[in-house]
Amino acid sequence: MSITTRRQRRPALDSLQQIERLSRAIPDPDSYLQGRTACNPILPTNIICFVRRDADMLAMRSLRARDQHHRFVLIVAVRGTGRVCIDVENFSLRGGQAQLVFPFQFHSYVSVQPSRICWIFITFEMEKEANLESLRSSPSRNLGRNELMLFHEIMRSWTTGDPLRLLQHQLAILLTRLVARKVPSGSHQRQNRERGDGSILFLVNRHVMGRLDQPMVLKAMAASLGQSESHLRRRFRLATGVSLGRYLRELRLQRACSLLHDSSLTVGEVASKCGFDSIYSFSRTFKTGMNFSPRAYRRGLK
Repeated sequence: MSITTRRQRRPALDSLQQIERLSRAIPDPDSYLQGRTACNPILPTNIICFVRRDADMLAMRSLRARDQHHRFVLIVAVRGTGRVCIDVENFSLRGGQAQLVFPFQFHSYVSVQPSRICWIFITFEMEKEANLESLRSSPSRNLGRNELMLFHEIMRSWTTGDPLRLLQHQLAILLTRLVARKVPSGSHQRQNRERGDGSILFLVNRHVMGRLDQPMVLKAMAASLGQSESHLRRRFRLATGVSLGRYLRELRLQRACSLLHDSSLTVGEVASKCGFDSIYSFSRTFKTGMNFSPRAYRRGLK
């Protein structure tokens, strides 16, 4: 046997030896008819994968795009660090970590360094969210060796066009492993301390998120934040690159999409819960922003 052939066989032999060592910890079952059971797996579907390599473009897209967000967003940082703002909380994300954003959660990205990054996004739909609930608004999970190997296989399946069923199961296993990973004690409190409570985006989000069902008066908002309306507008545009008025409209539209998607509320009730004083103004704003009327949008979801 040649040296090359022996080298090729070595990894397989090592793996077999490791498997044999693990097998010594397997006892005989108490029953050969009753084993471990679980509910039928709910697999992710309608999977899309893409990459962001420019920190500035990532920040601008997150604040300007009118995403409907009825999808999960799994973010894996390969290179570069930053913070993912989810609703009113910020979570640190660095190379070798993953963060899951749930459908209709507002999210954006701040303090992403350096300018050239590699963040991989996998968006997908899933019928039941309960299996992933522990990942909702939770600190980023570290990817261990096994998770990184699995994510490598997901990337290979995506780029080589492997059967969808294989990709679905690979992603489902990765999500299950992320759920099983423990959050280090004190991690959530530590990340909250790092979130930068003085940032204008955080202050506006904190003020707005619980008031989306009320008419938004910028003068009153500015007063509650201890500054003039003109200063608040100027500071927000400087920090985010978009106007405060447009940003607030986007939040209301996103909230409306969520209610139209997930509830049996009438269009009038959705308008009221999104702070519009009439169904007419709501329908006009929705159609301008989404290119569909609220009713047409809801029909398209069925």
